[in-house]
Amino acid sequence: MWRRNSLVFLCGCTLLAAQETYPAALKQTEQLAITGKLDAAIVSARHALQLKPAGSEAHYWLGRLLFRKGAFAEAETSLRRAQALGVPPALREPLAKLIQQLPTKPAPPEPTKLAPPHLPAPLTVAQYKAQLVAIPGGRFQMGGKEGNPDKQPIHWVTVAPFKLGKTPVTVGMFKEFCAATQHPLPEPPAWGWIDDHPMVNVSWVEAKAFGDWAGLRLPTEAEWEFAARGGEPSLEFPWGDTYNDALAWSSVSEQRDRTAPVSRRENSYTNAYGLTDMVGNVFEWCADWYAADYYSRSPDTNPTGPETGEFRVLRGGSWYSYTTVNSFRNAGRASSHPTGRVNSDGFRLAQSLP
Repeated sequence: MWRRNSLVFLCGCTLLAAQETYPAALKQTEQLAITGKLDAAIVSARHALQLKPAGSEAHYWLGRLLFRKGAFAEAETSLRRAQALGVPPALREPLAKLIQQLPTKPAPPEPTKLAPPHLPAPLTVAQYKAQLVAIPGGRFQMGGKEGNPDKQPIHWVTVAPFKLGKTPVTVGMFKEFCAATQHPLPEPPAWGWIDDHPMVNVSWVEAKAFGDWAGLRLPTEAEWEFAARGGEPSLEFPWGDTYNDALAWSSVSEQRDRTAPVSRRENSYTNAYGLTDMVGNVFEWCADWYAADYYSRSPDTNPTGPETGEFRVLRGGSWYSYTTVNSFRNAGRASSHPTGRVNSDGFRLAQSLP
């Protein structure tokens, strides 16, 4: 076995030495595949992707080869990536057939509107930490086709396990922070401060300061979207692929004039991870700087956004959002200046795992 693998490795290294360009590596991959040299072809395809990570044809060939080897999970990742990037017309039909032939995966957990039971609104940091939800981490398709092009290209992303608040941070919690740190409470919204409503009129800077004080942090944009999907890699909304106004506190069909209690039952949805208000009620600050073109250069593992920027990312839509349902999509993106305060913007907090 050692000798066979060594020969494949040496063969692969010899081939790679001759593959100085992506087209050459791709051609070599096809030739090896046609002659049945699958291991060497896989080595060549991986090298092609090192030369051009967004090479859809190389992703197609790697997926096809892995499929023939029976490595279906890896094959699906490569084939889906090729599909998202867009392959040449000649490969579209064989790509679609390969994806159709992939083994059927077990269905994801079925989200239910009122399960698990709603817990009392977290009015203190201790209560909030007690309700943190363990998110297992995994791989999903980040981004979407609807709305602004800043959600494209759709790309596969892997996030590590973490914990996330079941609800947005409440007014009661922020009052605790202000009392402990002597930070002034922001100007109240028109409806006043209500302890079991999400905190609003809070800037990104204040949200981060609160997280630092509480021993928590803002989630990354990728973590937020992964959690909102509830374990389904490409779900449009937390509950499915069609917008349902009865499951979010918004003004799409009925004009709202304020936020809502975080533990209400009406116009509320609990996703498969046990998270509520992932869309609606308040937009939520994320840790990342915003860039409209970031998805075209984002790393595929634990992305944290651009290193610098002018605006920070917001996710999830709000009570005020009504002109379009795009804000409520899991992939929906918004941005604002990190010092800005708006009565439709709040935040929820995350916790890293060892």
